[in-house]
Amino acid sequence: MHLPIHRPVCSLLSSRSQTDLAALPLLRDAPESLIRHLARHATPVDGRQRKLLFLRGDPENFVGLVLRGGVYHSLQEPDGHEVIMDCTQPGEMVGESALLQPGRRSSNALLGRNSQLLLLHQQHFAPLQDCPPLMNRVQQQLCARLQRISSFVETVCLYRLEARLARHLLAEMEQNGRHGPGGVTLPMPANQGTLAAMLNASRPRLNAQLQQWQRDGLIQLSRQTLQILDPGRLSRIARQSRQ
Repeated sequence: MHLPIHRPVCSLLSSRSQTDLAALPLLRDAPESLIRHLARHATPVDGRQRKLLFLRGDPENFVGLVLRGGVYHSLQEPDGHEVIMDCTQPGEMVGESALLQPGRRSSNALLGRNSQLLLLHQQHFAPLQDCPPLMNRVQQQLCARLQRISSFVETVCLYRLEARLARHLLAEMEQNGRHGPGGVTLPMPANQGTLAAMLNASRPRLNAQLQQWQRDGLIQLSRQTLQILDPGRLSRIARQSRQ
């Protein structure tokens, strides 16, 4: 079932000031008129319950600015097995190809728990498309996404689970890791099934691998975080264990 997309209502954005919008990396140095346009026409949505934003094959008729949380991009096999290929992070745009060459969605998009977005529909695209600095950043983001998906395909096709997990954790460490005296702490997805889908693995196999690494002193698991105790060893695992 699709996430209901309501008509924009200006008062719904009152808690998010125009200054906050202008501080987003994609909108840095954007004209004030563009910020006002977004504040006037964007629709807020949140993912306090995990919801479907769009399905593969849907028309590309809106984009979303991710303010908090994340949006998972996935494909689903006929038997229901889900594979998560990418995640749009806070400050990024979801569905950005709609601004460049609109066609059909190439994947499903699911709102992560606690995510917040602003959606802008196609009839309000023109001011964004007329802003060269913004469109340049959108193209850069799309290129970065393609590079991540290419890396994902390489990882799931060529590496065993332990190396896939190591490569994923190292990428998360670089992007979201919090360094401390005991190691590097990473946020974990709301449930282990999400992480399993990001690695194209079954949940039992993933759980077994995590528990083994914890027994070996490589990581420390908690409810919402994972601490990497030995990044050097994790790097060595990531470079080996090809299929």
